[in-house]
Amino acid sequence: DMKTLIHSLIIFSFVGYYNLAWAEKACFEVQGMTCATCPITVKVAIKKLNGVQQVKTSFEEKDAVVEFDSKKTALKEIQKAIENVGYRAIPQQCKKI
Repeated sequence: DMKTLIHSLIIFSFVGYYNLAWAEKACFEVQGMTCATCPITVKVAIKKLNGVQQVKTSFEEKDAVVEFDSKKTALKEIQKAIENVGYRAIPQQCKKI
């Protein structure tokens, strides 16, 4: 019914807002990616971290873009995860789309 729908929308809106409230975006230049599977290795390593919501890696751009909950993980932890699988991670200013 309409009342249930409205309540659901209000709850969804609040939950969506809450998730966005702590979301941060970090961008890294990833040095040492030499093949098409390298970005997959980097992505898997980052996704293991608590609070990581989305990861995009690119062999062509030699980069990683990470959306994460800053209350659950830190930029340095993401950088360390990349470096622990054999690549150099250099924090960058994220490009405007």
